[in-house]
Amino acid sequence: MALGMATAAAATARVAPVGQGGLSPASGGDLFDEIYRRGAPVEKTLTTVSASFVETTTSTLLKAPHVARGTLVGRRPRQVRLTYTGADARTVIVDGNTLALEWPARNLMETRDVSGMMRRTERFLVMSTPAELRKHFDIVAAEARDRAGSWRVTFTPKRKQMGESVSRVDLWIDQGSLVLHALKMEYPGGDTRLMEFSDVRINPPVAPDAFATAARR
Repeated sequence: MALGMATAAAATARVAPVGQGGLSPASGGDLFDEIYRRGAPVEKTLTTVSASFVETTTSTLLKAPHVARGTLVGRRPRQVRLTYTGADARTVIVDGNTLALEWPARNLMETRDVSGMMRRTERFLVMSTPAELRKHFDIVAAEARDRAGSWRVTFTPKRKQMGESVSRVDLWIDQGSLVLHALKMEYPGGDTRLMEFSDVRINPPVAPDAFATAARR
């Protein structure tokens, strides 16, 4: 699950900062196409991003939703760090094709090769055009009824193989700043993971060792 969150965070950074001011689709156009088009010039200047987050997980194995808090920092092209705070502190780091998990409370420190997932992430959510994305996803963009002043963009995989990992992804984008407010993933079986972002900063300074694991510091 940590792998999914880290790679999803890296992927959606591409649609977060798409300029300033309001946004409305061109006459007769599609809202998602317009968001994507407006974001293209700014994407070329995007190098780093940081934010605070609240993560809410629901599962058939949990009696109540589990809420965690932390911070996120990312640097293009393939670096993301999720730092969870509180009693169950842990760190998830994606650095290139490697994911590292450090979880002191559970005495866990492990790494995994995520090259395959990173290639798929870049293909579908970073390098593709709207037309190419629609070959693989049903995409719906509309004004969000559950978050005032936001648009909700929903990606539903068309291919069965993709749907076996994540059945649906929702993005909430602020209509004024066009910053990504929230990301929700729904998994087969009904489990969900929602990340809500605040204090989003575009191109902040990032420490040289921000994505180094404890063993490499």
